[in-house]
Amino acid sequence: MELYQLRYFQTVADVGTLRDAAELLAVSQSSVSRAIAMLESEIGVELFTRRGRSNELNRFGQTFLRAIRSAQRGLESAISDVRQLAGFDAGTVSLGFLVSLGVATVPGLIGRHRQSYPWSRFLLHQGPGPALVEDLAKGAIDLCLGYPMAFDDSPGVTWHKLFTQQLYAVVDREHPMAHREVISFEELAGQPFVTLDRNHTLRRMFDDACTRYGIAPTIAFEGSDITTLRGLIGAGLGIGVLPRAAAPDPDNVEIPFDDQQLARQIAIGWMTNRYLPPSAAAFRDTVIASRGLPTHDSRSPRMAALVENRREGRSYGDDTTSRLRPALEASRIR
Repeated sequence: MELYQLRYFQTVADVGTLRDAAELLAVSQSSVSRAIAMLESEIGVELFTRRGRSNELNRFGQTFLRAIRSAQRGLESAISDVRQLAGFDAGTVSLGFLVSLGVATVPGLIGRHRQSYPWSRFLLHQGPGPALVEDLAKGAIDLCLGYPMAFDDSPGVTWHKLFTQQLYAVVDREHPMAHREVISFEELAGQPFVTLDRNHTLRRMFDDACTRYGIAPTIAFEGSDITTLRGLIGAGLGIGVLPRAAAPDPDNVEIPFDDQQLARQIAIGWMTNRYLPPSAAAFRDTVIASRGLPTHDSRSPRMAALVENRREGRSYGDDTTSRLRPALEASRIR
C-alpha cells in the first residue's frame, strides 16, 4: 500500500468521480482508476459503489476513510513535532559532555545560549569520552563536548577546539604537599592514588603520565564520579590528578603541575556526514563564539609565573621546595 493510493482514494471520496479526482490531482483518469483497483485488491473488499460516473463510498469505504483521516492527523502532528524539535527558537538540543564539565561549563553555555534563544530545550547526557563519541556516531546526541585527542579512531567527527583544561595534583589539606604552589608529576611517586576508571579520558592521561615518568602507581580507589573521588581525597585516603574544581573545595588543595602535557584540549564535536538540526547548529555556534566559557579553569598571572619559573629551574623566592623537602621525602617513604 502506497501513500499515493491513499491520497487518490481520499480525493475520489471527496469529489465523487474518477474524472474530477484526476483533474484535481493533475494525473490521468486511468491512473486514479488503477490506484483504486490496486487498493481494493490489497484490502480485499470494494470501497465504492459505482453509479454511472459517480463513485459513492460504501460502508467499508466510509470506515476506511475515517481511519485514513485519523492517521493523516497523526502524521501531520508528528511532522509538526519534529519540525518544532529541530527549530531554532524552541528546538531541542541533545548534548553529551564530560562529567567534569557539568558543574560550570555546560550551565554557563546554556545560559549564554538562552540569551538569544530563550525557548530552547536540552537533553543532557553525561559520560566518559569514548561513550560520548559512540553516542554521537549512533545519532543519540547531536553535539559532544569532549577531548578529541583521545579519539583518533572516530571517523566522521568534526572537532572545534575551545579551551585548555589544566590538570592539578589534588591532596587533602593535611597532606605534606598541601602548601606547595607548583609540583612535578614525578614527585607523586609512592603516593596512593584515587582515580577514575579506565573508561575515562582523565584516566588515560594519568596512565600516560605515569608511563612517561616511569611511575608504577598504587591505585587505592577507582571510580566513575569525580565528586566521590574528591570526597575520598578530602578524607586523606589518597591523592588525585584532576581538573580544577568549579566551586571552592574546602577539604582539598589543588596544586598545578609544571608539565604542559598535563592538560587536555576541550572541544565541541559533531558528525560531518549527518544532518545537524538548526537548534543544535545554533548552540554549536554559541559555544564556538564563547570558546567554552573556561573562566573557572584559568590560572592567575602569578600562578602562571610560578609554573614557568619551575619549568626553567628558577627558585620561587620563598624557597618553598627546600623548605618542604623533608616532608616530601617522608611522604615518599611512608
